[in-house]
Amino acid sequence: MSYIKGIDISNNNGSIDFSRVADDGVKYVYVKATEGATFKDSAMKTFYNQCKANNLKVGAYHFLVGSSTPEAQAQNFYGKIKDYDWDLIPMMDVETNFSGLSNYVRRFISTFKQLSPLELGIYSYTSFIDYLTDAEETIKDMPFWEANYNDDPWNLHSNFFTNRVGHQYTENGSISGISEGCDVNLFTEGVLLDNAIIAGQWIIQNGKWWYKHINGSYTKNGWEKIDGLWYLFDNEGWMLYDWKKEGNNWYYLGRSDDGSMKSGWLLQDNKWYYLGDLNDGSIKTGWQKINDKWYYFDSNGVMQTGWISDNGKDYCLYSNGSMIHDCEMYGYRFDSNGVATKLS
Repeated sequence: MSYIKGIDISNNNGSIDFSRVADDGVKYVYVKATEGATFKDSAMKTFYNQCKANNLKVGAYHFLVGSSTPEAQAQNFYGKIKDYDWDLIPMMDVETNFSGLSNYVRRFISTFKQLSPLELGIYSYTSFIDYLTDAEETIKDMPFWEANYNDDPWNLHSNFFTNRVGHQYTENGSISGISEGCDVNLFTEGVLLDNAIIAGQWIIQNGKWWYKHINGSYTKNGWEKIDGLWYLFDNEGWMLYDWKKEGNNWYYLGRSDDGSMKSGWLLQDNKWYYLGDLNDGSIKTGWQKINDKWYYFDSNGVMQTGWISDNGKDYCLYSNGSMIHDCEMYGYRFDSNGVATKLS
């Protein structure tokens, strides 16, 4: 699954040159719309128009607070965004703890669903998720945009959310056209309103599968998330399987009776591959840090073991693929980066 560079902004970011933002590779922009029951961001309309003028996909978010009812806040949010043609799913920003937080979250979601047909997502910090456990059953399958300033895009631990669609990995990013550091994100296409999950059923014809939505439509020449799993469909709408190349990335889509994008470790023909997380799935090459251990994969994605040379330096990898470091072994000293130096 490919990632798309995005930013999120508010009136606090001041004047922005969106043509330069677009030239810097940004594709998706989230703008603040509202906060609480009365605040409306004065910059939203200008930001929206300038995003559209520069072919940037744009979405809106609401900042949830505990000082006014969630019903009034949902109405404020919907009232602000309802007359615009959004590209990205609207987001509820939950990062302030207060008494009854989980109840507020559930009530905001319920009210928004009554007001709008748009799918709603949720934004929060990794460190804040524990405050939301009482609302887990309501929010676990919602599109989740996670903030974790580790400067390591999509290196995130699992949590109860099943549909992570974005990682805000820094709050001090440098983006052309914005005078000061700003929030920078990598999103999946799961934030696109066009990719919002639509109920339907699997149908098999002549040994091939397709997915029929309740409105009769079906996905062609693209990805769709169904029951928490990603599937790739060809230009006629048939589900693809086995190894497939999409863009510059290779994916493994299982057998003909499965088709779901695989993630994590994969063993095939006595060779190990690593396919990223549930929202990535692309085969990894080169050095990869997995669960705090370093591994090396060749240009075909095959995990290496034993001695390897990379950029003129020698390394040694255990039989499980993990890099040897910070020790002496086999007549060599391995430093903290795994570089081997022969002992005299």
